[in-house]
Amino acid sequence: MEFGADTWWIVAAAATMAVGVISYFLKRTMSKQDENEKDINHIKLTYVTQDQLKEFKEETNNGLKKLQKDVEEIKDNTLTKADFFRLQANTDKKLDKLYDLVLRMGGGNNE
Repeated sequence: MEFGADTWWIVAAAATMAVGVISYFLKRTMSKQDENEKDINHIKLTYVTQDQLKEFKEETNNGLKKLQKDVEEIKDNTLTKADFFRLQANTDKKLDKLYDLVLRMGGGNNE
């Protein structure tokens, strides 16, 4: 059995196509492998151990407890708006009494 020139052309085209398909899938597999390797390296750089996570949680809880304590202390040691207005009204009354006293004593004779 002898092959002619046109038969060899078909065999060469089929071989070229087979090499192309194999190259395509090999390239795709290598690209996925590289992508997976990058993802694994990213995970290695950013992962946290259970001990580190537990320590972080404890630090966060301690910080929150301190903040709550500070807020309670601020609530206990600050003047409320209503108290401020009440004290201001008392101060105004005392100042009015002082002005009246000064005026009665003759401090208002600027004529």
